[in-house]
Amino acid sequence: MVKLLAFAKKIDSFNDWVGQNVSYLVILLTLIVSFEVMMRYVFKSPTFWAWDVNMYIGGLMLILGGAYAFLHKSHVTVEFLLEKWSPSRKALLDLILFPLLLLPLVVLIWYGFEDAWQSVKIKENYSSLWEPPIYPLRIFIPIGGILFLLQGISKFISDLALYLQSDK
Repeated sequence: MVKLLAFAKKIDSFNDWVGQNVSYLVILLTLIVSFEVMMRYVFKSPTFWAWDVNMYIGGLMLILGGAYAFLHKSHVTVEFLLEKWSPSRKALLDLILFPLLLLPLVVLIWYGFEDAWQSVKIKENYSSLWEPPIYPLRIFIPIGGILFLLQGISKFISDLALYLQSDK
């Protein structure tokens, strides 16, 4: 179990690193939105590329930030229903419910890879005036799914260790 917990800690550290670095994209997003607002309303000359770039950056933050949010328990929960439960009972419930996390992530990764591959093959573009390629963003969908799945596995290992060490 010690090796599994060490593996889980490495996953946690990696997803924490990815999430912290992805968070800097919000600065770039803010600058681009501010630039677009200035160009549109001050100079009456809107850009034709800002919306697409905003979609890219926002998409990357969403895709790559999911595992980070899961690591830091930032997703919506119904904790008030379980507030009186012991940590080991909560861990047991999470262990039982793990397949409900696993199944959609496996589907996301599987179809995400298929979709990304198809997008790369046809060199798919956004349907906008600028028409930038969309396939680089589509490649990140299964990557984000893998990061989230790894974080789920890390939580499973941690919950299993907590449950096994408890006196139930």
